[in-house]
Amino acid sequence: MGDSSILVLGAGRSATYLIDYLLEHAAQNHWTITIADLSAEAAERAAQGHPYARPVAADLTNQNILLELLNNQKAVISLLPADKHPVVARLALHQGVSLFTASYVSPEMQELNDQVKQSGLLFLNELGCDPGIDHMSTMELLENLKSEGARITGFYSFTGGLIAPDSDDHPWHYKFSWNPRNVVLAGSPGPAQYRYQHATRHLPYARLFLEPIRVDVPGVGLLDAYPNRDSLPYTTLYGLDDIPTLLRATFRYPDYMQGWSVMVQLGLTINHYRLAAKTRTRRDLLMEFLPPQYGNDPRRALEQFLTIDMGFPTVQMKIILNQFQSIGFFDSIPLPNSSATPAELLEHILLPHWSLGASDRDRVVMHHRVDYEINGSLRTRTSTLDLLGKDATHTAMAQTVGLPLAIAVRLYVQGKITLQGVHIPIHQEIYRPILNELSQYGVHFTETDTEPLQDPFIR
Repeated sequence: MGDSSILVLGAGRSATYLIDYLLEHAAQNHWTITIADLSAEAAERAAQGHPYARPVAADLTNQNILLELLNNQKAVISLLPADKHPVVARLALHQGVSLFTASYVSPEMQELNDQVKQSGLLFLNELGCDPGIDHMSTMELLENLKSEGARITGFYSFTGGLIAPDSDDHPWHYKFSWNPRNVVLAGSPGPAQYRYQHATRHLPYARLFLEPIRVDVPGVGLLDAYPNRDSLPYTTLYGLDDIPTLLRATFRYPDYMQGWSVMVQLGLTINHYRLAAKTRTRRDLLMEFLPPQYGNDPRRALEQFLTIDMGFPTVQMKIILNQFQSIGFFDSIPLPNSSATPAELLEHILLPHWSLGASDRDRVVMHHRVDYEINGSLRTRTSTLDLLGKDATHTAMAQTVGLPLAIAVRLYVQGKITLQGVHIPIHQEIYRPILNELSQYGVHFTETDTEPLQDPFIR
């Protein structure tokens, strides 16, 4: 196989566009694309019988198997869960293979920086949608503004994996296009941190979904957002150390946030302790987390909790009751009779209701807002991506996660990226060609430049 071999670990949800792209370029570049997955069927389906594809069924938790797979590879793309990346990284370093992931750089990954540099390798992370395209489009936007002589006074970046309007058919207005576990545990245990008017602000997990930021996105409409875990490091990474306000946040459609805040307040997203195994229904689970003084009728008890404990007005209370009814929380639907965390049971409940149907389409909305001063005038520039998926397999999420990874690997294997060490895609030699090529696949941003917009924290 030699230097023209590329290894892909995982053939799941986000692999569709990535593998298609690599196979599209394999013949002209004489690449062998090894696709390894625990499921032989998944690996073979991804390989599509392509002459330059090599599907392999393998236990990717076995380090000896991983070492063998990494032998004689030029690059490895890990689509495994983020907690598996440090193991893959150490083995890739041992075998002299460069590594590409869509996940955040962990402390364990960053610790390898010097060794990766000394080995002449590149470990490029945060190469998906968010993180990934958000970094690259931000850097290009800021680069353009600074070249015009602008002084940046505020930066906000929002991304949401949403559902397309024509597939939005239930009161939560949300379906899974990414790892369901990550959705259930989003923001936990907190707090979220960001900078606002020169001060660090902390938003505890208990309040994270109770205080949505309302944003009017050009071409999309009103969306709600909650702050990401930690926006503070990006002041330095984006070259904005002196900026008064910087926030990175996640989009949801209106109404989702209030409903999810109830899940958090009840304790149904807790993942640090296990409930005893016993025969219980969805109705039983809800009752276990509601105050006993509100009686034994789950709908009535939840109504009391929403009104008395959480203070929701009648209109919002009815919406939330409808949301809980839509996922069967008032029904005697059996749950697994095994010890599980509340979050695990909640994920089990949500999966049949929030999974994409075969013809459902997802939606990715990314929106950057930059407040700036130029020639004594205050302005706001926005940059917006609004991308719809084709179906439950060819999703916008798979496209925005897979294509940046695939393009980066192609550029690296062809010698067009020469960086060494552990990096994220905030360097011109990475983000310029990737963004340019992404636009050819319909992944492009629309910019507006206006008089200063209202502070998004002011409602």
